[in-house]
Amino acid sequence: MRGKPNAGYRRDAGGTEKPDDAGNGSGNRDLWRYLGLGTQLAVTVAVFVGLGWWLDQRYGWTPWGILTLGTLGVAAGLYHFLKETMK
Repeated sequence: MRGKPNAGYRRDAGGTEKPDDAGNGSGNRDLWRYLGLGTQLAVTVAVFVGLGWWLDQRYGWTPWGILTLGTLGVAAGLYHFLKETMK
């Protein structure tokens, strides 16, 4: 291993070496972030499809409301998902 021999590790009060991210919850933070983004994507698509279904029922547009708004919901949800994951 080149560079600093303890790269990526730190010593705790007892002198034991631990990975830098041990104990700070960064893995859990990422997990909750991505779970939240996935949930947000699913809810966005569901809301747009629901609105499309309602418009189909109300105005007799079947199946164009669901197809149009469903596609728009997927596009909007994926745009937001990808924008957030690229940060």
